[in-house]
Amino acid sequence: MIKKAFVFDFDDTLATTKANVRIYNSDGIFVESVAPSELSSFVLPDKHYMDFVEFHDNSFIENADPTFLIHLAVEVSNERHDVFILTAREDDSSDAIDAFLLNHDIDAKTIHCVGGKDKPIAEKKAEILNTIIQMYDKTYFYDDSQTNIETAPEGENFRKYKVSC
Repeated sequence: MIKKAFVFDFDDTLATTKANVRIYNSDGIFVESVAPSELSSFVLPDKHYMDFVEFHDNSFIENADPTFLIHLAVEVSNERHDVFILTAREDDSSDAIDAFLLNHDIDAKTIHCVGGKDKPIAEKKAEILNTIIQMYDKTYFYDDSQTNIETAPEGENFRKYKVSC
């Protein structure tokens, strides 16, 4: 039997949440909220900063809406292929993500949270993908970020898919 791994990003790939990034000016005054789907094209004005506090609030994950890819994750999980989550969220979100997945009958082998690390998200995701690829005959990666897709490794037994939900 061919050993397969399915690796999914969480936000805007398997689920959509109402969590936003808050933008503040240098005086600490709230300026605007930015949706995760808008972050890749968002230009942070000088002397402004981002606050990811909503991404540490697990109620946003508990109330997330599954995307169409949830059906694929359920199917491959039921077929006993290994499902991995590879998210830009920080470690404090892993239990809530696991609960969300279990509520949808998905048993994730591992939830990798790479946010808050020293390296850029795309680089950290690529490192983890390289490790996963070495353990499987075929690996499939789904992410909504073009940068994450472009930075992901290449390989004969590795497929990557940019999704928009």
